[in-house]
Amino acid sequence: MKIILLFIMLTLSQATWVFSNNVQVSNVHLTGQNTTDDFTMVNFYVGWENSWRYTNGPANWDAVWVFVKYRIGAGPWLHASLNNTGHIADSWVTLENGLLMPGIPFNSTTNPVLGVFIYRNSSGTGSFLGGAQLRWNYGINGVADNAQVDIKVFAIEMVYVPQGSFYVGSGGTESGAFYKYPTTTVPYNITSESAIQVSTSTDNLYYPNTTGDSGDQSGPIPAAYPKGFNSFYAMKYEISQQGYVDFLNTLSRQQQITRVRSNISSTNVTATYVMSMSNTITYRNVIRCRSVLPALPAPVLFYCDFNTNNVGDEAGDGLNIACNYLKWSDQAAYLDWAGLRPLSEFEYEKSGRGNQFPIANEFAWGNNYFYRVITFSNSGFANEVSSDPFSNITVNDGQNGPIRCGAFSKISTDRTQSGSGYYGSMELSGNVSERCVSVGNSAGRLYTGKHGDGLIDVNGNANVELWPNPLTGDGVANRGGSFYSSPFGNQFPVLLSDRGWGAVFFGSGDLSDGGRGCRTAQ
Repeated sequence: MKIILLFIMLTLSQATWVFSNNVQVSNVHLTGQNTTDDFTMVNFYVGWENSWRYTNGPANWDAVWVFVKYRIGAGPWLHASLNNTGHIADSWVTLENGLLMPGIPFNSTTNPVLGVFIYRNSSGTGSFLGGAQLRWNYGINGVADNAQVDIKVFAIEMVYVPQGSFYVGSGGTESGAFYKYPTTTVPYNITSESAIQVSTSTDNLYYPNTTGDSGDQSGPIPAAYPKGFNSFYAMKYEISQQGYVDFLNTLSRQQQITRVRSNISSTNVTATYVMSMSNTITYRNVIRCRSVLPALPAPVLFYCDFNTNNVGDEAGDGLNIACNYLKWSDQAAYLDWAGLRPLSEFEYEKSGRGNQFPIANEFAWGNNYFYRVITFSNSGFANEVSSDPFSNITVNDGQNGPIRCGAFSKISTDRTQSGSGYYGSMELSGNVSERCVSVGNSAGRLYTGKHGDGLIDVNGNANVELWPNPLTGDGVANRGGSFYSSPFGNQFPVLLSDRGWGAVFFGSGDLSDGGRGCRTAQ
């Protein structure tokens, strides 16, 4: 196998309790090719600051989801199928395989390993650096022994959410919030992955629908729908703009045309800021391309350009700002491509609340008061941060757009000061709205938690069975509010249990729309 080029790509790269952009992947190369069994090893180092693994409190850890893309010659970028054994890592590193279908035995063709979670193997906090080699079954992918191959290694930061019971609904006055019938002030306790009845019978799950957008108040919610009781990994941050650029730059031109708003189907484009379809930065979306494009079918190169000098991906170019203007179909395609899946509504609430008893009308950090960001410093840089040390949310904001993923993280702070969910996910309230899978209509209730397989269709859409339709969006819930929201307004729900938009679809990719994903733990 001849390797002609190596890439190191980072989709999300923000460590939890620090100001900087610290995930690093280095020393990427292939080694140890075995032409008899048609595999080779993908070698790399990965490191980030302020990693953790706790045995008390949340009893969880942070991790990175690592996966590999490859292409043969000038062909399309494809997802590398990994083996379930034969990986190598430093002694302080845990490698956890991520099967296409967790809970089902590994099969190199029908149920391959799509990537691995990497995290510390014992309790501790601080900087993490570990080396690993992943066994890539290139023969299964149809790659010849002497093929000319390019590879890209991607890393997305995640947090582990342990198995266990939790509550949905806060007992407050949020629009459409879950409760245990008949008392709206009593949260509903999820104690297993069994089916849940939704009705006006005593002790069943129920929710009001005074806005008309919270759902059909019907059920049952099937056992296959992810309840959040079983363990899963959630993205630590919302999809960043650099993360979305990395995704775009592995797509064909036909797929790229679908996944941006500007018309890039010819050799010229005026609206070079392609997500907001503008020739200037709008609401801090900085994803850009050149005004002169390569002839079809060659793909377009995208980059971040916050300082507008047309030199991409510089230090101050806003790479780590949360990505807005994402349609549901954009989010779904990204998650399918990465081997992830959407969060269910229940998993969203557990990510914020953990196993704690709810506080009425609480935000994702576990209480009902907030500190709104007004101004910030180091705009566009990896250490972009609020100028107010007490701020913990971006809502109805003064900077006219989303801010850096993890910008409220602060050294030696509690969840209120950092705006963190119980297990370490950031910006679950505010910044950009997040699409989850709704329990409020029949399409959402069909969701079984299948993962993306790393491949999207020729038109750039996700094609995972029983996900909300990427074109119609039927089955999608909007949760968490955004920078455009009013903190307590029903129109723009920010509170953790607010379901004012629990079963309503906005498909256009609004200035406030973003997203994150998750993955079922093995």
